[in-house]
Amino acid sequence: MHFKVVVTMIDPQHHFDTPYEEEVLGKLGAEVIKYKRCATEEEVIAACHDADAIINVFEPFSRKVIENLSKCKIISKVGTGLDGTDINAATEHGIVLTNLPEWCNEEVSDHAMTLLLACSRKIFKMNKVVVKVGLNWWSREARKPLEPMFALRTQTLGLVGFGKIAHTLVPKAKAFSLRLIAYDPYLPPSEMEKHRVKPVDFDRLLQESDFVSLHVPLTEENYHMFGLEQFKRMKPTAYLINTARGAIVDEKALYTAVSQGWIAGAGLDVLEKEQPPDPDNPLLELDNVIITPHNASYSETSFWEIRRRPVDEVARVLQGKWPIYFVNPEVKEKFVQRWRLELT
Repeated sequence: MHFKVVVTMIDPQHHFDTPYEEEVLGKLGAEVIKYKRCATEEEVIAACHDADAIINVFEPFSRKVIENLSKCKIISKVGTGLDGTDINAATEHGIVLTNLPEWCNEEVSDHAMTLLLACSRKIFKMNKVVVKVGLNWWSREARKPLEPMFALRTQTLGLVGFGKIAHTLVPKAKAFSLRLIAYDPYLPPSEMEKHRVKPVDFDRLLQESDFVSLHVPLTEENYHMFGLEQFKRMKPTAYLINTARGAIVDEKALYTAVSQGWIAGAGLDVLEKEQPPDPDNPLLELDNVIITPHNASYSETSFWEIRRRPVDEVARVLQGKWPIYFVNPEVKEKFVQRWRLELT
């Protein structure tokens, strides 16, 4: 074998464990080694230290880990997020980083819109009412838990972050006649205005939005971006929608905000603790919080792409070509210097 390719976070029942890696990379003379999830930096180093390429599902690649990769030319991320990956360290060590920036944008925006609609129409509460009182839903007992309910065409959706997923959500929200505003300090106002979305500052977004939908990556700056102070500034009839990352929201603060009536509820596809999940999470007790199991990205189409495209990026580099979806294109000069290899 000419190459060693390590695939992290594999379980026999897991959807990432497919024969596609062996089919594609085996033809290039690569030995594919698959590991279960590594719990520590030391375990990641032990698994990956002599790999020529790594397909990374969830493992964090810190500076310490990257400094111990003696042969690695590419770390190909399964998915979009690079939480825990030290991009600067990879660049300094001549390691190409790739991800899937175009992956599952439609699916996640569909899911965000679904959570918004379910919150707006109080679908879960309606279901519980029917279970409790039967189909006599016009009774006062049935209606009371559903009040107040507002027409979507009179309401405002605030987008926190205006990247690719937010872009795909815009026409779906407009189809329901929602007014759209957005906050993104890293983009010029013109980027939002060309989509007919009004740019606003963060405080105004919190005050005006009937739905606040999160579309930002998890960074040190964004950690617990939503806490008690932010929830107090939102409308008491507003909902939080999170299909981004769980740790953007302080869950204790969210529980307080919902249970105390500071906001009306939330639709969440992500939580702070997911691996393993916390069965005692108090948010599970609230009937105005909808939680789905971090599956906003799922469709048969998107899961075929996530199986295939990270492998294809590794194959390109092993064949002497630059990848398509660079995270750190500035690595090229360092890559050539370290490996004495010019890709095409």
